[in-house]
Amino acid sequence: MGARQGRVNYDQWDTNNIQQATGLSPQQIQQLKQQFFNAAGRDGVISRNEFPNVYSSLYGGQGYISPDQIERIFRTFDRDNTGSISFDEFLNAMIMNNHNMPRQDRIGYVIRQNNPGRGDGRISAQYGHQVLRRLNDYYNLPPGTEHQCWKQLDRQNRGYVTEQEMMGYIRQQEGYSRRYR
Repeated sequence: MGARQGRVNYDQWDTNNIQQATGLSPQQIQQLKQQFFNAAGRDGVISRNEFPNVYSSLYGGQGYISPDQIERIFRTFDRDNTGSISFDEFLNAMIMNNHNMPRQDRIGYVIRQNNPGRGDGRISAQYGHQVLRRLNDYYNLPPGTEHQCWKQLDRQNRGYVTEQEMMGYIRQQEGYSRRYR
């Protein structure tokens, strides 16, 4: 849930963790990757217009995904606002929409996976704002409240919070604990 620069590329992700987080087998992940890159072509990203076909095909016609839901998901995971989604952004969307994994585990995984300061357990103010903005997008909450949320989170004005503090805040927010409909 951050900009493309400074985050770990898909090839560096732990395959076992991806399987657990997406609920997909290694073969399914490989098929997904192939399907994504077939649609992406040379530039390695899929556009807003290509996204619905690739994303919807994952569900094999099981259940209807509304155009509004598709747009919300695309907007949330196009973290750098380029109008296109990379494979790692696409995987984040798959993880967040894996309802067989507890919501807090999904959110925590995506936050840790994309944290530019990975490893020290801290979330910078810049990354924290991005996370909160993307969660607001994902849960269809009012835009522009991430600054107010960050002030509630970083009461000591340190310029960072710990992952535990971030997850505690997210757990307490009613808007982040409901399933989007």
